[in-house]
Amino acid sequence: MINSIFLKSQLVVDSSVWEVPLMCLLVIFAFVMIYFIYFRITYNMAKERHRDPLGWILLSFLISPIWVWIILLIVGEASKE
Repeated sequence: MINSIFLKSQLVVDSSVWEVPLMCLLVIFAFVMIYFIYFRITYNMAKERHRDPLGWILLSFLISPIWVWIILLIVGEASKE
């Protein structure tokens, strides 16, 4: 009797159950990729201006990468002394 109950029970998962978690993962992945691109641009801008790229990337973690780009444009190139 018990075996027949377990054999007849089936787990049916609707495909719409995975729609929301997959959409959340997609949005998180998109944000990660966008920030990776932002940090790459920050790295290139700092390197072109002979500044420490790691420091500027860490600063862009604290404030917006766009603000860091503006600051890098304002301060210009480092002196070669």
